[in-house]
Amino acid sequence: MTENNYRNPDNFQYEEEESIDIMEYILKLWKKRKMIIIWCVVGAIIGLIAGFSIPKTYSASVTLAPEVEGKSGSNLSSLASMAGINLSNNSLDAITAEMYPEIVASTPFIYELFDLPVQFTRKDSVINTTLLDYMKEYQRSPWWTPIISAPMKALGWCLSLLQPEEEEGSGEGTLNPYNLPEKERKIVKALSEAIMVTVDKKTLKTNISLEMQDPLVVTDVVNAVVKNLSEYVSEYRTSKARQDAENLLEICEQRKAEYYAAQQAYATYMDANKNVALQSALAERERLQQEMNLAYQVYSQVASNLEGARIAEQQAKPVVTVIKPAEVPYKKTAPSKAKMLVIFTFLAGCIAAAWILFGEEYWAKLKDALQNP
Repeated sequence: MTENNYRNPDNFQYEEEESIDIMEYILKLWKKRKMIIIWCVVGAIIGLIAGFSIPKTYSASVTLAPEVEGKSGSNLSSLASMAGINLSNNSLDAITAEMYPEIVASTPFIYELFDLPVQFTRKDSVINTTLLDYMKEYQRSPWWTPIISAPMKALGWCLSLLQPEEEEGSGEGTLNPYNLPEKERKIVKALSEAIMVTVDKKTLKTNISLEMQDPLVVTDVVNAVVKNLSEYVSEYRTSKARQDAENLLEICEQRKAEYYAAQQAYATYMDANKNVALQSALAERERLQQEMNLAYQVYSQVASNLEGARIAEQQAKPVVTVIKPAEVPYKKTAPSKAKMLVIFTFLAGCIAAAWILFGEEYWAKLKDALQNP
C-alpha cells in the first residue's frame, strides 16, 4: 500500500462520528418540525404587525457638481491682469467639497432649517407650518414606542423633581443654537443623522439625500439644504474679499477727497497768480502741482486695488450646479413588508432550532440542578 492511499483509522472514525452528530441534529429538528413551523408562523405574524406599524418614509436626493476653479476664474483673472491687478492667491482658503458633510451636520446649519415653511397633507387637509413644528407635532411613531419609552420618561420625571427648575425662553426667536433645550437638541440630532451627504473624491460630485415621513416635506427640506449650503460656502469664500472691498472703498473715498482738494488748491493758486513771474510764486505753483500729482497717483492706485477687490469677490463666488434635482417621491422607501416578513420568519425559525438543539437540554439540566442541589 502506497503512502498516498494510506488513511489514518483515527481520522476515519472522527469523520464518521461527526456525520453521525449532524444526522442526530437533523433528526431532532425533524421530530420537532411542528414546533419550528409554529414559531415561523408566529414570527411571520410579528413581522407583518411590525411592517404595518412602522410609519412610511420617503426619500429625496440631489446630486451636485461643485465648481472647480477654471474657466470663469481665469476669465476674471485675465480681465484683472489687463488692468495690472494680480488675483493669483484669492481662493486658497476656500471650503472644499470634502467638508460638506461636516457643515451640513453642524448644529448652526440644522438650526437655520427650523423656520423653513413646509406644507403637507394630513387627513385630506393641507397643513402649513415650520419644520420645527412639524418635527415636534406631526411625526408618527410605532404603537410600541410609548410603551418602551414610558419607564425612561417616568425616571426622568422623578429626577426632574429633585433638580431646580430651569427657566427656558418662550416664544419664537428666543432659541440659541449653541444652547438649545432638550427637545430641540433631539430634533437637531435626528435631522443631522437623517441628512446624508456623500462626496465622490474623484469627481467631487456631491449627493445629498434624506428620508422623512412626508414626500412634500422631504423634498422641501432637501432643496433648502442645497440652498443653505450654497449660501454658506458663498458667504465663507466671499466674506474676506467683500470686507477688503469695503475697506478699500472707504480709503478710496478719502484719497479721492484729498486729490480733489489738492486739485482745487492748485487751480485756485493758478487763477490768482496768472501773470506773476516771481521765483517764490513759481516754487509754490510747482509744490502744489506735485502735491496734486501725488494725490492723483495714490487715488489711482487705491481705485485700481478697489476694482481688483471687487473682481476677487466675484471670482470667489461658487457656482454649485445641480445635476439631478430633487423630485417629489411617490413611492415609499420603507418599511418593506415583504422584507420584514422574511426576516422575522427566518429569525423565529433560527430561535426555534437553537432552542430544540441546545436550549431544551440546558434548561433541563438547569431545572435538575435547582431541584437537586
